[in-house]
Amino acid sequence: MDRLLRTRLTTALVLTVVFASGLMLGLALDRSLVATPAHVARSEEDAPDERRTPMYEQVGPSEAQKIVIDSIVQEYRTAMKALHAEFRAAYDPRYRVLVDETRGAIKGVLTPEQAHAYDSLAAERDRQRAERGSREDRE
Repeated sequence: MDRLLRTRLTTALVLTVVFASGLMLGLALDRSLVATPAHVARSEEDAPDERRTPMYEQVGPSEAQKIVIDSIVQEYRTAMKALHAEFRAAYDPRYRVLVDETRGAIKGVLTPEQAHAYDSLAAERDRQRAERGSREDRE
């Protein structure tokens, strides 16, 4: 019985040491354990150029092909901007009504002080959204 108990204790100790060593080694090698915010708002000046290399550049086009591809991409961008403007014209008013109705219903549940604070937060959110929209329009 004494031998069985010693064997179990030794086994438990070895397993604990192996587990702890693996954990420590994993923590030492994995530098991604540092918490980073999911989304950090940056100004345009602070943001590094994080654009991906276009797929067509990865296949090695010639200079003549690049010129033709650039004109195709430019046409695409123009068409997308027009489509985006059309989408905004059609859906922004409906979206705005829905947001206003939702905010009104929420304010109906709040105290007057909370409703005032809620209005301030909503105004700030609207300001940021408008700023983002005008920045996207310039691009």
